[in-house]
Amino acid sequence: MKRTLKNSRILLTGASSGIGAALAFELAKAGSDLVLLARRETRLQEVAEQIRNQYGNSRKIETIIGDITDSEIRQRAVQTAVEQLGGLDILINNAGVGATALVESTTEETLRRIFEVNFFALFELTQLALPYLKLGNRPMVVNLSSIVGLRGVPHYGVYGAAKFAVSGISETMRAEFSRYGIDVLLVCPGTTQTEFFDVLYQSSSAPNMPVHHAVTPEYVAVQIVRAMKKGKHKIIPYFQAIILDYLNRYAPRLTDWIMTKYV
Repeated sequence: MKRTLKNSRILLTGASSGIGAALAFELAKAGSDLVLLARRETRLQEVAEQIRNQYGNSRKIETIIGDITDSEIRQRAVQTAVEQLGGLDILINNAGVGATALVESTTEETLRRIFEVNFFALFELTQLALPYLKLGNRPMVVNLSSIVGLRGVPHYGVYGAAKFAVSGISETMRAEFSRYGIDVLLVCPGTTQTEFFDVLYQSSSAPNMPVHHAVTPEYVAVQIVRAMKKGKHKIIPYFQAIILDYLNRYAPRLTDWIMTKYV
């Protein structure tokens, strides 16, 4: 379903930095009203204030400070959209946390935290938002997965597993939500210039990957907004990640062999 984002009422998680912050600016540029959710108050307020300074009162910008894994924070975010924006048209599940560790070295705490943030919170927030999305104008759910949510990569085991879950549930949501006219866009970024590697929940090892250049979060945000407007189902906003996905589908044994070189 093609759409304009002007006056769309959007709830965006993980909005204080990286792709989330870039998305907030790009959506405001497109004319959307926003509820921004993140844990870091100072960073989130800076993003909101910059948008307000640029667009004045022409955009409604609300902020929710808190951990996405907290059910009360999720409820407050949805209620804020309903009460302050008048409803909810689009939910963007962008919040996430990473980890790099071999399977044998991954701690139980890491396993549970990665799934709590990247998958369980996404699933539960979408459930919570669904009754309002059904009433929305050209409604949509956007889920941020990863290229490692399409192809397993050594040292990214638990993070990739959580993102695989996001990819899988997105396909299910797309089928189930179609009867309500709700689109579902799956976004699978590759290496992006964010704080991902600076705030890893666990970092005990890393793959010896060949040199590849990261894209900017602004580039990814532009691609996401463009895909939202066009009603696309899936995008991979990173060229080398597109190649990896292609190889995995059409030459899986070769891809398996390549992955053994990165252990």
